[in-house]
Amino acid sequence: MNVNPLHALCGAHCRTTGQPCQNYQMPNGRCRMHGGKSPGRPVTAGYYTQGAVRQRSQLRQINQEIGDLLKALKKSKT
Repeated sequence: MNVNPLHALCGAHCRTTGQPCQNYQMPNGRCRMHGGKSPGRPVTAGYYTQGAVRQRSQLRQINQEIGDLLKALKKSKT
């Protein structure tokens, strides 16, 4: 196999032989055999969705306001 010195190779090591992979990287920098084309499935539900992040942010703000009100009440009683 002719290796173009200007084009990067995958370099992943085979489990059985221990030899580095000789495939070229795709434009995204990954090997089509070892890296795949996709960065992973899209996150549609769970901890990191925009809705969940927004909800946690709002809850955090509400908790902060409640804490401030409780501190104000304690100060007004004394």
